[in-house]
Amino acid sequence: MRRSCHVPRGRRASTAPHDHQPLPPPEWIEPYPDLADPSPHASASSAPPTPSPWLPRVISLVLRSPPATLAADLRAFCKTFLIRLSPAFVAAALRFPQLTSCPLPSLHFFRSLPNGADLLAHPQSLLSCYVSLLHSFARSRDAAPDAVGQVRLLVAELRAHGDAVLQHLTPASSASLIRSLAALGLSEELLWAWQAMRLAGVEPSRLTYNCLLDGLVNAGLLDTAINVFDAMSTEDRVRPDVVSYNILIKGYCRAGRTQDAMTRFADMREHAELAPDKVTYLTLMQRHYSEGTFPQCIARFQEMEERGMGKEIPQHAYVLVIGALCKDGKPFEGMAVFERMLKRGCPANAAMYTALIDSMGKFGREKEAMALFERMKASGIELDAVTYGVVVNCLCRFGNMDEALACFRSCVEKGVAVNAIFYTSLIDGFGKAGIVDQAQELFEEMVSKGFVPDSYCYNVLIDALVKAGRTDDACALYKRMEDDGCDQTVYTYTILIDGLFKEHKNEEALKFWDSMIDKGITPTAAAFRVLTNGLCLSGKFSRACRILDELAPMGVIPETAHEDMINVLCKTGRFKQACKLADGIVQKGREIPGRVRTMMINALRKAGNTDLAVKLVHSKIGIGYERSGSIKKRVKFQTLFE
Repeated sequence: MRRSCHVPRGRRASTAPHDHQPLPPPEWIEPYPDLADPSPHASASSAPPTPSPWLPRVISLVLRSPPATLAADLRAFCKTFLIRLSPAFVAAALRFPQLTSCPLPSLHFFRSLPNGADLLAHPQSLLSCYVSLLHSFARSRDAAPDAVGQVRLLVAELRAHGDAVLQHLTPASSASLIRSLAALGLSEELLWAWQAMRLAGVEPSRLTYNCLLDGLVNAGLLDTAINVFDAMSTEDRVRPDVVSYNILIKGYCRAGRTQDAMTRFADMREHAELAPDKVTYLTLMQRHYSEGTFPQCIARFQEMEERGMGKEIPQHAYVLVIGALCKDGKPFEGMAVFERMLKRGCPANAAMYTALIDSMGKFGREKEAMALFERMKASGIELDAVTYGVVVNCLCRFGNMDEALACFRSCVEKGVAVNAIFYTSLIDGFGKAGIVDQAQELFEEMVSKGFVPDSYCYNVLIDALVKAGRTDDACALYKRMEDDGCDQTVYTYTILIDGLFKEHKNEEALKFWDSMIDKGITPTAAAFRVLTNGLCLSGKFSRACRILDELAPMGVIPETAHEDMINVLCKTGRFKQACKLADGIVQKGREIPGRVRTMMINALRKAGNTDLAVKLVHSKIGIGYERSGSIKKRVKFQTLFE
């Protein structure tokens, strides 16, 4: 029978040279005095037993000894005090909080036991050791390199022990095992543990089912998780609860199956008669926000408020709804939510302030944006690079370039990690303010600091140069953009083509158009409008029509391309050319919309050609037909001038 040693200052092996008496055998030490071996998974409601004073001493030794000497240190410790660590003691030590949070020392202790073979004779304690180790790695996986690899090795060892150990699985140990493997996302090991539990005759609880569900979802096995969920639904004892629904909804959201998530959400309330909690709403809000379906995100938040969950709403839900309202163009509603949040005692954070400042700036509400910035600083919230970037951008948008530049320089002095976005905002702001030299200086400073300009940055500077009438400099920057390996976009070409046409450099503009088409860049409606306007204004509307006809088979011509050409000709008073173009379009079998007539009438009236405007109003031009014998022809626009 084992003897328990309760005093750690007990017998110490004698080292005197004259003492030749044989040493008594080592004494087994148990983890808890006066208790043979308490259940490793005792009820949470029961008072915790008082641990043996040996437990903290052994744990301290494990934590301070290097892995290479731990085995020797343990042997020396046991030899010094003439003790042996019982299997129950080892299992209890691995469950102790100080070791649970340190997976690698726990594993080294398990591998370095001086009497490790004793565990094999006590399968219940051996099982408890493995369960505790797996729990430790799952709980503190970031503290252990290759935690997944270590866990897989431990599971392989546990499987190798077979039924001799696994038959001792209990509901509590099974739940712990499945929870740990689920947290680590090890689907194969998780399914094995589930099967082992069933073979051991353990009936899974709802908690165990939920752990399995979570593990399957985390491993991306959504279809398997759905099957498990459906199986739960057939048993009253483990019928899905709110946690079960939350896990499955999370799985749908991660897989991008938002509609299925909403179907389960509706089923949860209508058929299962379960009230969604804050986790349910937060999961759906996050998904809606990520998808850009901001009205749905806002609707979920409003449901929470309508159900009286105001004080339960987590801070991140406020971040999402304020961000959604701002992105949906409703900054003042976002402010209202922000104020309600503060009244409920939920603190604000940098993300909320930044979203509101940015949205107010985009709405041109300079006073409100800057007031929020001052309020944020006064609240003591640390301003990060994102917030400063938004403030600099707002100041640039308001045209306060001196303040924007001062704010930027202040950020640099404070050590804020400024980035290319800061520079791009300033370059854009100075460019739009017509201070192109300052914009160029900032561009060169940006490059010298090691920041790589992107297409947008190049485009804003090219646009500033073009608007300043410096198309040669703009073309040189385009060449530099090409040399630096930065992709030109359709906007790059649109800006240059527009500027060159306005300076009557038509052939150069057309070369850029051809280059854009050759590079496979699809023209936008704005690009077509710039090209056709430029050609029409230079009297080359036939060439504009030819280009449109060449590109028509590609399916990239906007529906209003010809209409835009007629419009620009009318606005410049070239009514005969406009009529000729309209008739040419009709001749090719295309319809001219009725609004073209209206446009021509208004243009004629504004140009003082009232008689022609009245004639067009009362004629069938463009909409009626005339007969020549048996042939019916559309009344041409050019008859207006006959």
